[in-house]
Amino acid sequence: MKLETRKDPLKKVRANNMVPGVIYGRRIDSTPVQADSIELMKNYHKFGTSMTFKIKLEGKNHQVYIKDVQVDPLNINNIRHFDLIKVTATDTIKADIPVHLANKDSVEKRGLVVQLIANTVETEFSPGKGVSSFELNVEGMNEGDALYIKDLEVVEGIKILDDPEKMIVNVSEPDYEEEPEEDEEEEEVEVEAIKQKSTDDDEAKEE
Repeated sequence: MKLETRKDPLKKVRANNMVPGVIYGRRIDSTPVQADSIELMKNYHKFGTSMTFKIKLEGKNHQVYIKDVQVDPLNINNIRHFDLIKVTATDTIKADIPVHLANKDSVEKRGLVVQLIANTVETEFSPGKGVSSFELNVEGMNEGDALYIKDLEVVEGIKILDDPEKMIVNVSEPDYEEEPEEDEEEEEVEVEAIKQKSTDDDEAKEE
């Protein structure tokens, strides 16, 4: 991905279909930059906030990863700002990698509830060893079943920092709330009270 040093005001940058950001890290001063909005979104979807990739700034290549993005709350596909961190081959990256559930619909079609308890996993890895997400296949799970950190398929080079016994997802039956039954006797008393009040009011008017 190609970056440019940012010099224009934010409003002008965005008007030109560019996204403002900043790059910082090892052996580089914190530098305001801008990137093409479409190219940035492609890299964000591909690498997430954990995988490293190369960018080019002022003729020099740098290995970076996306530390953070700010998106438009009304349009998640519109990135308003981004942070890049430059890394070297000897660095160690700590990142929370998101968890995605596969075949969730097949379980919910059976009237069950699939609850994602931990949507990220804390990890540590060297540049180039990260993954954009972990995927858990929940197909075939039944009521009372659960999956834990230890059930993740982890590629070589990634160290899991979370407790292996930490639950990620469980399956349960929906919790239906029964509507309270109306007390017919209380309802009749209320009706009689209303009738009596109406009669008293009429008698008071006649007097």
